[in-house]
Amino acid sequence: MSRADDNQGKRLEELVDRALRALPLRSAPKNVQVRVFAEIGRRGALPWWRNNFTHWPLVARAGFLVASYGFVKLAFAAVMWLTEALRSSQITDALNPAARWVHGSASVISTTADVAASVMRAVPTYWLYGGVATAIVLYAALFGLGAAAYRTLYIDR
Repeated sequence: MSRADDNQGKRLEELVDRALRALPLRSAPKNVQVRVFAEIGRRGALPWWRNNFTHWPLVARAGFLVASYGFVKLAFAAVMWLTEALRSSQITDALNPAARWVHGSASVISTTADVAASVMRAVPTYWLYGGVATAIVLYAALFGLGAAAYRTLYIDR
């Protein structure tokens, strides 16, 4: 771009800027102003725990994160305890037939997972990459066809 074109573009930009700044400001309709100010006031009156997490006090955010970590750790411990209890034949024998059914189901799921892991180790890596690439291409084609169908069928001409 030459210097003359640059100067001409700058003058055009200044001319458009002056013209736009000279326009009077437009105000919103009265009913819209009333609703907007009412919503701003309503949101301002909300207690801190009803606001966005980033607007919480720092102590409350830290406490929430610590409590969340504790609950996740508790959930993992409960799952591990339940898994150990189901694997233990003494507990399973002492419990009713429903518990034995759960133990049998867990055994089937565990065996299925082992077989799936063996199959995944046997499949060459480039097949897996090719499958993922094919899935991405097919998804993109589906998205494109859906967009074309939408434009064809629903967009007013």
